[in-house]
Amino acid sequence: MLQENKSGALLYQIALTFLPQVGAVTARTLVSYCGGAEEVFRASRKELLKIPGIGPVILQSIAEADAALKQAEEEIRFLETQQVEAVFYTDSRYPVRLKQHSDSPVLLYFKGSALDVLNAQRVVSVVGTRQPTEYGRAVCEELVEGLRAYEVTVVSGLAFGIDAMAHRKAIAMNMPNIAVLGHGLSRIYPAEHRSLALRIAENGGLLTEFAHHVGPDREHFPMRNRIIAGLCDALIVVETGASGGSMITANLASQYGREIFAVPGRLRDAKSVGCHHLIRNNIASLIESAEDVAVALHWQQKGQTRAVQPSLFVDLSPAEQTVVDIIRERPQIAIDELTLAAQLAPGQLAALLLGLEFKGIVRTLPGKRYELVR
Repeated sequence: MLQENKSGALLYQIALTFLPQVGAVTARTLVSYCGGAEEVFRASRKELLKIPGIGPVILQSIAEADAALKQAEEEIRFLETQQVEAVFYTDSRYPVRLKQHSDSPVLLYFKGSALDVLNAQRVVSVVGTRQPTEYGRAVCEELVEGLRAYEVTVVSGLAFGIDAMAHRKAIAMNMPNIAVLGHGLSRIYPAEHRSLALRIAENGGLLTEFAHHVGPDREHFPMRNRIIAGLCDALIVVETGASGGSMITANLASQYGREIFAVPGRLRDAKSVGCHHLIRNNIASLIESAEDVAVALHWQQKGQTRAVQPSLFVDLSPAEQTVVDIIRERPQIAIDELTLAAQLAPGQLAALLLGLEFKGIVRTLPGKRYELVR
């Protein structure tokens, strides 16, 4: 093992991701039982064997962790020289929307102007074909421009076509946006988008689960797509064929319980086949404007207010009042954060939230998040 003075929470958190045969689910299990990433490396063989699902292969991987720790040291040097943040899933700065899913990365790397953009109040992901039509380009720009009134953070994948157009329009409208990458931060792919990536980092950021030396391999992009799907409140598919990355992202977003919208195109247009499939099979709602997204998600434009509902003045139990007070202080709070703040058992909290919904006081949002009905 490395010398004691080289230890630290971040070192072990990063090293955990370098251990062979240890994926996100196993890493979470290890941390949960051991109490932290560093404790995983310090645990005895006897202690590790008590953990469900931990067998000889993973034990050997942890026992021979020197290589992983050395890689982690190299990664930390890169982070320090390139002003990159590493965010472990137990960190309060980790995206709450993403944290809800068991397949989300245990560690994210972020380079940008402000890490809090990962937990922006309203987030919309925009995806589509790499070769859009003029119609697709125009609609993409119109939708992003319309979202500006709702103070939305835009997420996409920095690819050619719709992705790049969504990023560029967000920059032009001075909207924060996030580019999710399928590789490490020592490079930009495609290389033609290097200047675009720099501009994104100035008013948002670049996000990846891959260490800095990892290249843009084919299998990394479906992994990237699950972050695009999980990071948002809603996903917009502008143009896409019957298969490909946009359809993978839409299916993942559906599994995650996100609102999905698809732009309709001309009949039998190859660039719209995927969108029509999503709409026809009730996976996505047909979208004509940014306002459609706002209506579905009960969003308002900046400066608008909702009339206060009389139901806010009904008698509440002490437990209900506690939950309402927490949500009032932290609008659009995630269920995990609400559970922790309320210090209630999940079952008890679920029953309280259901009752508050029936009373018209609380509304459920995509991604198991809650807000008051105002």
